[in-house]
Amino acid sequence: MRQTVILLLGGCVLSVLLMSVPSHKALAVDECCATEATAKIAAKPAAALVDRPEYLVWKNFRPGAKVVYAARYWNLTVSNKFVAGPTTSLHAYQLRVINAEGVRLWFSQAPTDRYGRPMPPNEWEETIAAQYDPNIDPSANQSRYVQLLTVFRQAGNLAMGVQLKPRPIETGEETIELNGARIATQWESATYEYDASVWPTFKNCRLVIKLWTSAAVPTGLVRKTEERTCPLGGDQLARVMVETYLQSFEGFTLTASTLR
Repeated sequence: MRQTVILLLGGCVLSVLLMSVPSHKALAVDECCATEATAKIAAKPAAALVDRPEYLVWKNFRPGAKVVYAARYWNLTVSNKFVAGPTTSLHAYQLRVINAEGVRLWFSQAPTDRYGRPMPPNEWEETIAAQYDPNIDPSANQSRYVQLLTVFRQAGNLAMGVQLKPRPIETGEETIELNGARIATQWESATYEYDASVWPTFKNCRLVIKLWTSAAVPTGLVRKTEERTCPLGGDQLARVMVETYLQSFEGFTLTASTLR
């Protein structure tokens, strides 16, 4: 048996015992190496957590605050008028508990019948942590152009098959009236083209997503539209739009700074 001592980086010593055994292997690692390796793992800095956007939009509201959103389609009529159809679904969010650790919400999702009348809803509770690690969230590093495709609940599937080639996003301000109140909002609008190799029937069609938001309401959403336009005479409807809008709210008062 022969002992060989190897000096490693950091002053740690590795003793190797070479023994005449059938496997021709025998290693003994000094305790200082194992202790140092363990210490380095333990000393690894924790990831810096950041505030979760889904938590921040409820931070200024009290338990009981509730918002209800309705979804509907718009289509062209034979007289070339763009008109809204009946409500296709209702989504409600109500704040139950909020503290420094997170927020607990009650969700309600109700489809409607052909006349727009709500049917029995599906309901569930969900807890959202106040902070998260952006390094493990795939959406954290996405461009706003990509985020607009999925931000807030999708009311339709018009965005399926669009290309993700970044384009400039238009922004602006607009006042929206809701139940007699005029809410000051900020809007964003992005245009997308369809991948003709995947969706040949949507060749030369385009999709415009527009989002209106305001800190005056929980979730921040006031209105969202997804509008697809296609050339006349094609296989697809020349113009169709799905709209999600704030139908009602309760449990909070719109402040003067958010009204116009």
